[in-house]
Amino acid sequence: MVQRNFVTHPLVVRKLSVKRVADITPRMRRITLCGPQLQAFSSADFDLPRFISTGFDDHIKLVLTSNGDITSALPVQRAHSIDWRDAPHRELRDYTPRRFDAEAGELDLDFVRHGEGPAALWAEAATPGAELHVVGPKSSLVLPDGVDWLILAGDETALPAIGRYLDERPGPQRVQVVVEIRDPAARQTLLLRDDDTLRWVDTPPASASRLATAVRELEWWDGSAYIWAAAESSMLMPLRRWAAKDRKLAKTHINITGYWHQPTDRAASVETLNASSLPAPVQGPTVGSHPPPSNQGTPVDIAALLSPVPWFATRAALSLGLLDAVADSPSSVDAIAAMLQLDSGQVRSVVDVLAGFGVLELNGDMVSLGYVGLEVLGDDHLRESFEDSLEARMLVSLTNLASALTTGIPAFRQTHGLSLLDELCTDAGRYAELIDQSMGFDFVARAVSDLAVIDAVRTGKTVAVTGPGTLAFADALSPEIPLGVVEAPSPLGVLRGTLRRAALDFRSSFADASASLAVSALALSYRTDQESVALLARMTVADSGLIVEKMPTHIGAGEADIASHEAEERLLALAGTGSPARTAQDIRALARTAGWIVTKSTPLGWDYEAFELVRQ
Repeated sequence: MVQRNFVTHPLVVRKLSVKRVADITPRMRRITLCGPQLQAFSSADFDLPRFISTGFDDHIKLVLTSNGDITSALPVQRAHSIDWRDAPHRELRDYTPRRFDAEAGELDLDFVRHGEGPAALWAEAATPGAELHVVGPKSSLVLPDGVDWLILAGDETALPAIGRYLDERPGPQRVQVVVEIRDPAARQTLLLRDDDTLRWVDTPPASASRLATAVRELEWWDGSAYIWAAAESSMLMPLRRWAAKDRKLAKTHINITGYWHQPTDRAASVETLNASSLPAPVQGPTVGSHPPPSNQGTPVDIAALLSPVPWFATRAALSLGLLDAVADSPSSVDAIAAMLQLDSGQVRSVVDVLAGFGVLELNGDMVSLGYVGLEVLGDDHLRESFEDSLEARMLVSLTNLASALTTGIPAFRQTHGLSLLDELCTDAGRYAELIDQSMGFDFVARAVSDLAVIDAVRTGKTVAVTGPGTLAFADALSPEIPLGVVEAPSPLGVLRGTLRRAALDFRSSFADASASLAVSALALSYRTDQESVALLARMTVADSGLIVEKMPTHIGAGEADIASHEAEERLLALAGTGSPARTAQDIRALARTAGWIVTKSTPLGWDYEAFELVRQ
């Protein structure tokens, strides 16, 4: 079942000013912000809502710049969300609202005084009257039902969230708090109850973190536990594994987040691994470089271009259990081979490759988990991207890309024997993955309530919707509007168990739904052009239609990494359906072929766009 452990808020850009500056400890500076834009206000184009922050670990983005040009660094405001535009000089930093007092019109942010980074430097120089632009929060955490007690753990950067939880107490649960500090001056007063516990872990600056060890040493109380932790990302890797494997907590009861990343060479290798879903080495010797064409960036690393080996080797190691075999303690190649019932020479071949990329570490014949391997095992999404997930199957299908381009048969179908649409319609787990991948739509979906086609059905007529965006669409639609859900039986089962809205009508076809408005909510991205036209044609039983899709954006100079990532997404779309990520012009053409006319298109934010339709 798909989980949504958060509530969303409209994304608004706000200009605030400093009201007070106070050092609550020698290591923590509290800056109080104020301004009329904490309340509802009107911009040039929209009436925008008041600031909302209901969760203890909410975060807002501070919009800073390297050259002082804040105007061009700000995102484009939409009715309920935003779109980020190209701005190479923009520097964003996430911070937790330590306190928000709506009546007083005050927002507190706490800054660790380490003297590094654009936000810390801004805080050191801030004086009353200084301006700061912020965006968010986009969502607030909702604790699952039935939690009896919590662990709140972290380093100094987690203190604002921990302190806010203890101050506001969203529930009656007992709490065990563990905070690692590198300077005794970082200790601050926390609002504890008699049945809470608090442990300060004093760790010298140059020493390895002891946070995970301290958490593991806590007394494990009776009842249902929830663990929340935030710190430097590598500190948390053992904690993630302990919570899931040793304590067997469900994913819904684990919230462990890397707030920052230690800038080391090995950390850089992890960032490189995470930056791209395509198989490519994290690091490695350059076997050859050629000067790039003019204005095309840095020299090409031919090793990165030629070698998909690390991705496939990591995939195999996860599938075989090799990484898990050395996660807790080093082991010899022979012992690993015996455990996995494999040939030692075969295991050594995989180990040698992964040791060169930080996934494993090799000391003589002893194998241990490397920094990248810790990251892979500690990040469920990253691990799934290597294993038998929809994303991994898309990547594997690239082996048939050349044949797909010459035959017109999508690479996914050639590789796996069925179309991407057929796989999603017959495998409930795959469809649930697709809903999770579509989570970004949750943050902008409320904008559909402003569309003219929605206004036209506010008289009690039915709206029928299909696609993985159904969950977010249903939440955004007024409860007075009857809603029908149209899907194949397997996806319909996933949605039936997920949708929070009452009085839903589940159907297998738009004709059965008898709707006045038919909606495709992110349903075209996994369909071929022919399959998309067929779906849109079936929607013409309704008087009007609506298509919501995520559009590819233009990335300008200075955003090369983002442009590369988007290019990879387009290539994967091509492998999956035979069509690259579709433009607005493509959507209009598909609709026209199916018997619709696009009367209006509206940006919703985060590159999502809504296309309103009438029948030809």
